[in-house]
Amino acid sequence: MLGGYTLDLILVGIAYLILVYLMVTLMKKRNKDVGGHDDDDDGGITVKGPPEIDLPPGVCLPDGNPRLVLIDEEEREEMPV
Repeated sequence: MLGGYTLDLILVGIAYLILVYLMVTLMKKRNKDVGGHDDDDDGGITVKGPPEIDLPPGVCLPDGNPRLVLIDEEEREEMPV
């Protein structure tokens, strides 16, 4: 009759087809459920403004954006390494 290796390949192929069929049918059902509402929310936490950070006394955050500081060649030579 069939050898053991051939029978194993046939059974694995049948199991693969069954799993693919189940995944496709379940995903179709899930996509219909998920797409039913008309919401633009992408999930996650909604951030409404800057965070409130509890800083120790005497410490404050700088205002504005960070600045680029250009250093001359003469100043760079004077700086310790």
